[in-house]
Amino acid sequence: MSAKANASETLARSAAVMAKVAQLMTRLEIPAIPRNYSLLHEAITGGNTALGREITALGKAPAQEALDAIGVRNGLPDHNSLVLGHSATDLMRTIEAMAAEAEAERHKKTNALTHINHMLGRLKADPVMAMSDFAGQADLLVSSVEAMIGSESAHCQRLDTLVARLENIASGAAASETALLHDPVTGLANRTALMNRLAATYDAEDKACSALLLMRVDRLKGLSDSHASGASEEALKQIATLFRKSIKKLDYVARVGGDGFAFLFDKVDRESVFSIAERIRNRIEAEIFRISGREYLPGTLSLTVGAAFTEDAPSANELYRQAMLALDAANESGTCVYSLDLSERAGRNYRRSVA
Repeated sequence: MSAKANASETLARSAAVMAKVAQLMTRLEIPAIPRNYSLLHEAITGGNTALGREITALGKAPAQEALDAIGVRNGLPDHNSLVLGHSATDLMRTIEAMAAEAEAERHKKTNALTHINHMLGRLKADPVMAMSDFAGQADLLVSSVEAMIGSESAHCQRLDTLVARLENIASGAAASETALLHDPVTGLANRTALMNRLAATYDAEDKACSALLLMRVDRLKGLSDSHASGASEEALKQIATLFRKSIKKLDYVARVGGDGFAFLFDKVDRESVFSIAERIRNRIEAEIFRISGREYLPGTLSLTVGAAFTEDAPSANELYRQAMLALDAANESGTCVYSLDLSERAGRNYRRSVA
């Protein structure tokens, strides 16, 4: 299949998904806002059938809060950012409460210490005269000290409560950040985490050549379409397990779309890319997938691979774009490495399409 045909097929798939999302939004009367689009897009393409069932169970015109709750439970990036925003607001309120508590306690202590220092000053200035009326002031002095001790105890309890709130906020933010960077179906890193990793690769002092491999799981959609709900999730989880076993300690794997995965390999050359892609492809093709209680013979699924190198791309975004161009140009179950010619052909195709 030619690069132009592959690009057209990719555009057609994207257009079909967008049309399904729009239809579902209209049918369920869901507000057309970005995070709702992301939610429905994940339900259609993400292999998470439970997500789709949760959304349709809400019925028509669901409350936005209910939709957001589903997104948060499923760890979608747009919705985890909502949680992080709420955490930041709660954090500021807690800090403000701690500051107000500290100021109120400081004021109480200042008043009590002023009174005590006044009594001590009188004793030092004229012990005889001060002692003559000390008895009358003793009860007041004791009351001041007791009040200060009691206030300190209550202050510590209130601070303990506020510290516990801070710990809960920190724990929730950490959990949200983890969800923000991981795919909810496979547990692998997601595209956001991958882009962070790519940026770190470019920021590193030791800029050894690294390779980004984008992989499309061939025939996954057909397999999931022919089974009951949940089948695609089973397949994706098995694929993720194989991918984890296919990388070394310093390598990186992420899920970047419905049937899309990415690998980042450190310190590899061009000659190694084809053997790496072939090794991973062989693992997938040799696997006996167990889906919905049924075993599928080796060769049920395969991989198409597009690769690009950090030495050819000035930035993380450009590296991803180059790998995507190579993936679009690759034949099914084949491997294509980015070259300048791919960019030139993509540019010519784009100019023809908008002419």
